[in-house]
Amino acid sequence: MRTFLALRVAAITICMTIVAGCGGNAAPGAATSPSGAAASATATPEPIKIRAAYGNVTPANLAPFYAKEKGIFLQNGLDVDLSLIDGGGKSMAALLGSSVEIAQLGGTEAMSAFVGGGDIKAVALFVPVSPWVLMAPASYTGPNDLKGKTVGVATKGGSSEIAAVQQIERLGLKTTDVTIQATGSVANLTAAMLANQVYAGPGHPPDTAALFKAGYKVIMDLAAQNVPAVENCTIVTTKYMNDHKDVMQKYVDSLIQAIVAMKKDKAGTIPVMQKLLNVTDQDALSQTYDYYVTQIFPAYPTVTTKEWLYSRDELTKTNAAVKDLDVTKVIDNSFVKNAQDRKVGG
Repeated sequence: MRTFLALRVAAITICMTIVAGCGGNAAPGAATSPSGAAASATATPEPIKIRAAYGNVTPANLAPFYAKEKGIFLQNGLDVDLSLIDGGGKSMAALLGSSVEIAQLGGTEAMSAFVGGGDIKAVALFVPVSPWVLMAPASYTGPNDLKGKTVGVATKGGSSEIAAVQQIERLGLKTTDVTIQATGSVANLTAAMLANQVYAGPGHPPDTAALFKAGYKVIMDLAAQNVPAVENCTIVTTKYMNDHKDVMQKYVDSLIQAIVAMKKDKAGTIPVMQKLLNVTDQDALSQTYDYYVTQIFPAYPTVTTKEWLYSRDELTKTNAAVKDLDVTKVIDNSFVKNAQDRKVGG
């Protein structure tokens, strides 16, 4: 802290010295030249630098990726360094450790972090319904085939585990009938299924395209049942949000503008999605666009209590600490509402 204060005082002193030096070169009372005034009036301010992360290679993270690739962040005065930190838990750790200012990850990870002492807020929700389908090999004939088998998930406490628990129970089984194994990320989960390291697991486009080709089939579809979820959110620490409200508004505005642009331009969105997902199968990309952009993404990623309460109650099955969580303490819809009031999304 002393070192920080010393550096700050030194920086201020240097700035004052520079200002004084510049002032000393001008004649007392001299007016600013017209050309200088014009240059000052028309100068474009430097974009504000932001470090942001997304926790998984998934279509749910398309909005920030599109906003970065298409220059929407820059148009709103933000220079966003968007990086992949694979795994929601790791992304949350980076956010709480101040390695990044903003993180795109699941609301379940956010609730777990909050009850663990993390002072955070979710300011946008992009996937308010569960996109997961439970996939199993073609040899699967019924729920009894799952008994004693390993069901893979991306991360413990994450949205894929919540989905897996829901799917297992809706098949009439108990979680004790199977072994739930975390693989570390959505990409790892798909790879583990394709390598027969786990018997079954939840998936969604574009991963389902590869699984279908490998002979897997859907045995429980949460997506078709419109089960509420907090699948992908924009998460920020409360302190950063309060200290940088203008920056956060610009960030949320950019995400909404990205959603609107994507919904109007499938041809222009597919290449961005291809880069994000590292998938070249055009049929899989087309299916992913139709599912996520057309059906899942809301024009305004509103954060409301309905999805959070449902997801909290489901999360309680694997994390009892969230049982009595007041979800209103974890969410802040003011930025989306502000954007909607100004009709940022049209």
